[in-house]
Amino acid sequence: MEYKSLGLNKAVIYMIGGALVTVIGLIDHTTGEELSFSIFYLIPIVYVTWFGKRPFGYFFALLGAATWFYVDSLSAPQFSFPAIPYWNAVVRLGFFLIVVYLTGELNDFKVNLVKRIDERTKDLLNEIEDHKRSKEELMQKSELLRKLTGRIDRIKEEENTKIAREIHDELGQYLTAINLEINWIKKKYSGVPDLTARSTNLSEMVNETLKSVRKISSELRPRLLDQLGVFPAIESSLRDLQKRTGIKCRFDMEADDVQLPANVSTSFYRIFQEAITNAARHSKAKSINVRIFLNGSKMLHMTIKDNGTGFVLQENQNGVDKSLGLIGMKERALIIGGNLEIDSAPGKGTEIKLSIPVQN
Repeated sequence: MEYKSLGLNKAVIYMIGGALVTVIGLIDHTTGEELSFSIFYLIPIVYVTWFGKRPFGYFFALLGAATWFYVDSLSAPQFSFPAIPYWNAVVRLGFFLIVVYLTGELNDFKVNLVKRIDERTKDLLNEIEDHKRSKEELMQKSELLRKLTGRIDRIKEEENTKIAREIHDELGQYLTAINLEINWIKKKYSGVPDLTARSTNLSEMVNETLKSVRKISSELRPRLLDQLGVFPAIESSLRDLQKRTGIKCRFDMEADDVQLPANVSTSFYRIFQEAITNAARHSKAKSINVRIFLNGSKMLHMTIKDNGTGFVLQENQNGVDKSLGLIGMKERALIIGGNLEIDSAPGKGTEIKLSIPVQN
C-alpha cells in the first residue's frame, strides 16, 4: 500500500487526517460565515483515502461533514426552514462520499496497474535470463519480448478504453445529475441567500470534479482516437496544447486517405503524445511543428520539431539510449514495423522523425 512506501503506518495517517480536520474546522469557525473553507475539508479526506484504506476515507467524509455542520451550527445562521441545515449536511456528505469513491477508484487502478506492470516485467526478465545462452537465442527472445510488449500495450489500451468510458459515462452522468439537483434547489430557494450561495459553491465544486473526471478520462484514452481516427486526434491534441500552454503549434497533413490498423494508430498516437509532452515539459519550446506526409506510397512519415533548448543524446556502451522515454518511443515504433530517429543538440531544439510502412 502507499503508506508503506512513505514510511508511515495507518495510525499515523489517521492521526494526521484527524488533526487536519480539526485545524480546518477551527479555522472555519474563526473566519465565520463570510469565508468558506469547505473545499479544504477534502484535503484530509483525500489524504486518508489515498494513503490509508477506503472505509476510513468514508469515515473521514462523515467526520468532515459533521465538523462542517457543527461549525455552521455554532454561527447560528437563520434559515427559512429548520430542515435546511440538515439538508446541506447531507449534500456535503454526499459530495465527500463521491470524492472518496473517485479517489479510491483511482488509487485501486494505479495499484493494480503497477502490479500488472511488475508482474509482466518479472516475466520478461525471467525469460531474458533463461535465454542468454547464445546470441541467436537472445535475438529470438528479443523479438518475442517485443511482441509481448506490443500485446501488453494492447491490453493496457483496451483496459484504459474501458476505464475511461466508465469514468466518463457513469461518473460523469452521476455528477451531472447531482449538479442538476443542486441547480433545482438553488432556483427553488432563490429567496434564501445563504442557501443560494452555498448551492452555488457546491455546484462549482461538482463542476470542477466533473472537469477532473473528463480530464482523467481523456488522458486514459482520447475519445477522438476511436471516433474520428488518429490524425484528427493529433490535430485536436495540438489545439489543446496551444490553448493550455501558449506554445504555438502547427499541423501540416499531407497524407490523405491513409488508413492505419487500430494497433498502429494507437502506437502512432502515443509516440506523438510522448514527443509533444516532452517538448512542453522540458524543452521550454515556443513552437512545435508537426508534419505528416507520404513518401511514395509505402512509407508514412511524421516529424515533430520544436525550437526548445534541446539536449545531448546519451547512449550506453552498446549504443542504446539511456532515456526510458526515448527507449519507449523507439520500442513502440519497432513494434509496428517502423523506425524512430531523434535529432537534438543544446540550443538547437529537437526533431523526432517517425517512419512506418503503410498499405493502401
